[in-house]
Amino acid sequence: MEDPKKSRVKEFGYRKPRFRADFRLLMQIEGPGSRLLDARCRDMSEDGLAAQIADRLSVGTHVNFIFTLPAPPTSLRIAAKVSNRNEKSHGFTFIYSSQQERDFIQEYLQYLGLDTVHLTRLPKPITDPDAL
Repeated sequence: MEDPKKSRVKEFGYRKPRFRADFRLLMQIEGPGSRLLDARCRDMSEDGLAAQIADRLSVGTHVNFIFTLPAPPTSLRIAAKVSNRNEKSHGFTFIYSSQQERDFIQEYLQYLGLDTVHLTRLPKPITDPDAL
């Protein structure tokens, strides 16, 4: 029986294990006022990703990500929706249109898993600078 303490990926309230990822991507906002935004991926799972963006998007907003996964180099366009927001960091849930899209993400996550650390949710930031 495998010792769970030796596992490199641990569950912490997420549906799927999350992995640190750091790459730039474009995000196309759907609907009226459609526009492209520059974003930076911070972590990723098979279910979605967390990204920093300059705009504040409402939960439920539908977007399309346009990005090239660093390894193996694969260009993708994947639909997603905003599932949560904290300051300039947003959580997105993927809306896969094919098994091939999911396979590309799984392959990239396996690559990231070679040096996996597990992520937990960050505490809410302190907004009062005098509280420090």
